[in-house]
Order: sequence, then structure tokens, then C-alpha cells
Amino acid sequence: MKHFFKLLFGFLFLIQLTAKGQFFEIYQPVNIEKYQGKNFIVEAKIYYADNITNSSWALLAVRAISAEVKQLKQVLYNDNAGVYYKKGEWSPYELRGTIDKKAKYLSVGVAVAGSSNYYVDDFKLFVMEGKNKVEVPLINSDFEGNSPNSWKNIGMDKNTKLSLSTDRSFSGKQSLLIDNSSIETAPVLGNNKNVGKYMDVNGIKLYYEVYGKGEPLLLLHGNNASMVSFNKQLEALSENYTVVAIDSRGQGKSSANDTKITYELMAEDVNAFLDKMNLKKVNVLGWSDGGNIAVVLGISHPDKINKMAIMGTVLYNNESSVNAETNKLIRKQVKEMDAKGVSKASMDYRLKILLLTEPNINPDALQKIQAPTLVMAGEHDVVKEKHTKLIADKIPKSELLIFKGADHEAPDKIAPVFNKAVLDFFSKRIN
Repeated sequence: MKHFFKLLFGFLFLIQLTAKGQFFEIYQPVNIEKYQGKNFIVEAKIYYADNITNSSWALLAVRAISAEVKQLKQVLYNDNAGVYYKKGEWSPYELRGTIDKKAKYLSVGVAVAGSSNYYVDDFKLFVMEGKNKVEVPLINSDFEGNSPNSWKNIGMDKNTKLSLSTDRSFSGKQSLLIDNSSIETAPVLGNNKNVGKYMDVNGIKLYYEVYGKGEPLLLLHGNNASMVSFNKQLEALSENYTVVAIDSRGQGKSSANDTKITYELMAEDVNAFLDKMNLKKVNVLGWSDGGNIAVVLGISHPDKINKMAIMGTVLYNNESSVNAETNKLIRKQVKEMDAKGVSKASMDYRLKILLLTEPNINPDALQKIQAPTLVMAGEHDVVKEKHTKLIADKIPKSELLIFKGADHEAPDKIAPVFNKAVLDFFSKRIN
């Protein structure tokens, strides 16, 4: 299950984008002092020049600003860009919230990421007066004016260009063009053209990158994420290991087909990949969905794994394994996607259904795992501690580690502690 949790709770892929210029906002501040405490709605139409990906997307963004021009609370973003995205069409975005009672201004705008182009049109801000939507005027919100200068920016790359374009519009004759195609991004894990390669596996193309030297260590990321999830692990791990990171099918830069996605299928992708790489025995670090894949691989191909460390892993998804709030939120998002007409064939939809319906691993099957295994979770993980202990109890050569005070995002939030635990385990001599 990993990074669907980040996706679910707001910052879709924000932590993954570390290179300058890969994430920024355009915005316009507006005085809303007389509407304090009322509900608001922000609407806009966004057109993607290229397909949405884990590193190329757009979201609406709202910041509450005090009279002293200080930001109040966290920035509010859309939960999930995939809910709104319509390939080859204008995507109708909407963001709802409540105006902070201490706010004098709202900064409303669009956050974008990736080296692509985006068109924005019909940007509107409404405040609810009872059941009535009252539009709050913005400057050049329909982009029919002569200049985009009424829209400011935060963190925009010097090579990004904002202009009013007649190439396409949702209404009127113009839209705002955000041209991000010329930004120069530093090579980072998951976006390193110097080492990134593709391999044909089971009818798809798996994207992978290799770093360091030593025993091979395979990284398996979580749901609707990519290898970028391990950006805080790469340096520490690659000092002692040849780190092999892959993007699972349909995620990151890897392609997909219409075959039903299961953890067994992704484990077979990994197995075929290892065969083609001539890697006969590897260490594996799996986080959330990556842990699920690692467990399935360990059951079906026990000879392929030397040692295994898994974080936030589940054998099945029910009330005994995953907290109820998480599943309630996923089901809510699926309903929203259905209501918005999101295709059931879209990867975002398919990956959410995967979370709700799989895996389906018999705990006794873990007896087949031969590799010494470190079973990890956070004290406040979305995976229940009793379930994590069940996994550790069933794997013959296992150790259990619960990170005190941590949650499902331990590899990101307490990276030094997490990295040390993993490295200590992999370097330990186990009879």
C-alpha cells in the first residue's frame, strides 16, 4: 500500500519532487475578510498537453493569509489529481474548504509539477451564502486580458514561461499557458536520464535505475508511487550495495497493459526482471505495496531472495489488518471517481481497487519464505500492529521492529533511524 497514503491525504507527489522548478504555484491573493468562517469553492479548467504521470500533474491550491500577511495552517490542495484528469480534454477541477476565521486573504491558484505544458481557463472563486454561490471577483480570471501579470508565482523555475495563449481555450478566445517544457532538472532518483533504462517484461516496459556497488539490493515502492519514494534511502544504501530500483507496472515511468493488476503479477514482473538482469539472489527492501510484492516473491520464488526487509506490509485487507479510516477514505475516493466518470481502466482507479481487494495471502504460506526477514511498521501505522506481528510470527527467520512514535511514512519521516535499522539487518550474520 505505500504512497497511496500520501496521495490520499493531500500532497499527491510533492515529497517526491526535489529538483528546483519541478513543483511551483501560480496564485492570486484576494481579500475575503468579510467571508471569514464561510465555505468556499474554487473551480478551474485545466488542459494537460501531455498525459498525467507521477511526476507531471496539476492541482488547485488555496492558502489562508492573515492580516499580518502570514500563512495560516497548511496549504489546501486537491486530494488527487487523477480524480479530475481527463485525457485529451479540459479537466474540470474543484476544491472546497472553509475560510479561516483569522484570514484576511485567500491565495488561490494552481500548483503544477513536471516538465510539461498546462493550459488553465475559467478560474473562479465562490463563497457560499446559505445555499447560494456568490462569486468573488478575481483579476483576469478568464484570461481574456492582455497580460498574465495579475497572477503571481511561488518557486517558479527561471525557464518556465507564463503567457496568454490562443492555441486552445475552454471558453472565450484565450487561456493561460504554463510552459514548463524548458526547465532543467537535476538528475534525481526516478528521473535520472544518465542511468535510467527500460526492460521488456511480461508485455510491458519496466523502468529501472542502478546505483552503487556491492551485493544487489532491490527497492520496491508502494501503491501509485515510484522509486522516488526511496530518495532518502538511496545515499545510505548505495554506499554498501548495488541498489536496483524499479517502477512497478503502470506506475512511475513503467508502462502497463489491460491485464488485471495483482500482487502476484507484479511479483512475476520482478522475477522476470531479475532473470533478465542475471541477478540470481538479491536483498529486497519493500515499502507498503512493495512489501506485499516482496512477500509474494518470497513465497513463489524463495530462491531469489537473500534477505528481505519489509515496511507496512499486509497479507489481506480487512478490519483486522488495516485501520477502518483508511479503507473508508479509499472507498470515498472511488465513489468520487465514479461520480466524475473516471474510467475504470485508468491506472489511478485500478490501483485503488487493488488496495481494497488485495492481496489475498494465506498467512501459512509465509512458511515458504526462506530469506531472513525484517518485518517493520510504525507504532501508528495504518497497518494494525497485531497484523504486523502475525506476519513476523509466520515467516520462519524473521525479526519484528515497530518504530515508536512513527507511522506508515517512517522511511520518509525518520529516515536516519529507518536506514540504520535496514542496514544493520542486512549486514548482520544470520545462521
